[in-house]
Amino acid sequence: MERTLIAKDIVYTAEQQALIDQLESDLKSHMYHKNPKRFAHSISVGHCAETLAQAYGADMFSARVAGILHDWEKLLPDAETIELAERFRIQTAAPYQKIVGLLHGPLAAKTLPAIYPWLSEQILSAIQKHTAGDRQMSKLDKILYVADLIEPLRPSFRSVEEAREVYLRGGSLDELYETAFCGVMMYVISTRSYLYPNSIALYNEMIEKTSK
Repeated sequence: MERTLIAKDIVYTAEQQALIDQLESDLKSHMYHKNPKRFAHSISVGHCAETLAQAYGADMFSARVAGILHDWEKLLPDAETIELAERFRIQTAAPYQKIVGLLHGPLAAKTLPAIYPWLSEQILSAIQKHTAGDRQMSKLDKILYVADLIEPLRPSFRSVEEAREVYLRGGSLDELYETAFCGVMMYVISTRSYLYPNSIALYNEMIEKTSK
């Protein structure tokens, strides 16, 4: 079957669809007035994640939910992000001030259960890990990480196009995740931004595995 970034034929139970509708409505109230583009991106990631889940045999509902909620804490001011990270004792390999842009995933994984107690550990894990990856990545973790990069509203640049191409030509999830991860690394380097130490270690481990 020909692959697309957004599937048209995914159907949920009435209960699941009601939860999705509620999450999207809540997200709109939470985010749209602050940043309409971020809201649109989050909705698009949800659709893309469920499509990847369909292609790779993961739970589509969990992927959709993780996609909708993955940037829940993205729009916090830096000072508030750091304050919350300190409160929740988020474990990192670098000072918070250097990696503020990576903290919204781990923070959302801490704050969302109080709002939506029904969220599974698998969904929360994917949200937690979508900003920087991890040594232990489940199928759902990889799907959300990739969907965040390749969703159709994401402006095209080299790393995005390369990852989309791997998916559309039928590449495996592992190949797709590795392409996306390496592409993000290249983008960070190209912008002369701080490179998270754990990301460097993950990259080196990835290269060692693929070179064997």
